[in-house]
Amino acid sequence: MRIHPTSTPAADKMKKDLRRLPHVYSKVLELPLPADAHVAAFESPAAFHFVAPGSGAASEVWARTVRIHPGVVKVVVQAAGAGDEDDDDGMELDRWRSRLPEESCPAMAVAGFVDGRLVVTVPKSTGGDAGEGEDGAWKFCNGGEITGKLVVVQ
Repeated sequence: MRIHPTSTPAADKMKKDLRRLPHVYSKVLELPLPADAHVAAFESPAAFHFVAPGSGAASEVWARTVRIHPGVVKVVVQAAGAGDEDDDDGMELDRWRSRLPEESCPAMAVAGFVDGRLVVTVPKSTGGDAGEGEDGAWKFCNGGEITGKLVVVQ
């Protein structure tokens, strides 16, 4: 009687090695909230809006774009005095994250408090492939055209 059966040559051929995917999503938004926080997401014709209850600890926040890998971008929203700007390698597991659609323009994301709520706005790009550089994550919104719309965040 065998306790640990040996593998057969046919079973060795069928064995598949797990491979680590380099990156599943090319654009991600990360908020300074717990992973289970309630965040409302809205889509308008010009932008994506994310609204969450304010934490009350920070009075000023800002959004910064981090290029993780060519073609992979993360928008990180932080309190104005929290952490070092160059600390891009930190991986917080208990953070609220969301995948951003391909038509979003993360380089132009803005964040701020409105009526005690954290509001993050990520504009959409309408130019398709216009203005696309060497990787699709760093393309100009609206194909580099200037429009008559002005977005102000206090």
